[in-house]
Amino acid sequence: MRDVPVALNSDGRLEVFVRSGGNELWHIWQTTPGGQWSGWSSLGGKVYGRPAVAGNADGRLEVFAPGGLTRLWHIWQTAPAAGPWSEWHPLGEMTSQGPAVAGNADGRLEVFTPGNSRRRFEHVWQTAPNNGWSEPGVLGELRHWPGSPVVGRNADGRLEVFSRSYRDSELVHAWQIFTPSGITWSDWHPFGGNGPVAVGGNADGRLEIFMIGSDKALWHRWQIFTPSGITWSGWRSLGGVLDAETLAVGRNADGRLEVFARPEVRSDDGITRRPGPIFHIWQTAPGSAWSEWEPLGGLDTRFDGGPVVGRNADGRLEVFARGFGGPLWHIWQISESGGISWSHWESLDGSVQEM
Repeated sequence: MRDVPVALNSDGRLEVFVRSGGNELWHIWQTTPGGQWSGWSSLGGKVYGRPAVAGNADGRLEVFAPGGLTRLWHIWQTAPAAGPWSEWHPLGEMTSQGPAVAGNADGRLEVFTPGNSRRRFEHVWQTAPNNGWSEPGVLGELRHWPGSPVVGRNADGRLEVFSRSYRDSELVHAWQIFTPSGITWSDWHPFGGNGPVAVGGNADGRLEIFMIGSDKALWHRWQIFTPSGITWSGWRSLGGVLDAETLAVGRNADGRLEVFARPEVRSDDGITRRPGPIFHIWQTAPGSAWSEWEPLGGLDTRFDGGPVVGRNADGRLEVFARGFGGPLWHIWQISESGGISWSHWESLDGSVQEM
């Protein structure tokens, strides 16, 4: 996630957004960086899918969400850190499927979403940092109807988009190309693999892709810097038994990547899925080997949504997940003299239910 997006305000406070049972967008935020949390507050709207959030170049948060009239809608802070928030506005004649958003090298936001056509992929971008928006454009065509995207930013600032087909789950990617006359995009290229994916950025800028394989294990590929350019490793297994649809990747304060996953727990009939615990695995040094899998906060707390991960102003990771019945829970890293540990899971109030 990705179904409960989290972002860092310009003053260092985390803010979380969820869709309520009434299809409104609600949010909750830290009252001080790394500190206590506010109560829930509604941003209104009619949200019919998972939202996405990013920070503008000037620090103002902006949220994008599938809404009515098969359109993508957005709402933004009118001033950095605290708002207030604008009204909801449609963002062109774009599809209402799950969007992804990222910041370009120059600070302009760009939003990606599967198109209304069976094979089209659409995007729309700010024409200047913090400013107006382009008309929607088509980011090439694929062999099959594309699924919701994930976006990473390369070491040189170029965006790279990954999506898997609804028909055969084939994973493909496309990337920006910097030219003297501006930015263009590559064609779509097969990436190998066919499972749920997430992208992370290593401390040295290399992208790393994580995927749940057909064997239910976690697999990963990473960029390799060479004198002639960038290549990708082959797929390598990180083990685990993760019958999961959602992954989250965070980067620790020291640059080590950490992956979080919620395995689906199946009932005795082999079909019915039940809430399960969250597991994590991490690099033992930046860009290096990986730990073994461990449960995050124990095996007793079970979830049926998430996880998503945010990074506090001091670099400590904080994980959010939807508990059984709707309440949002969180757990966070604690800095100690001997290293990093984790808190216990705590509820952020059960009054808002993610659908």
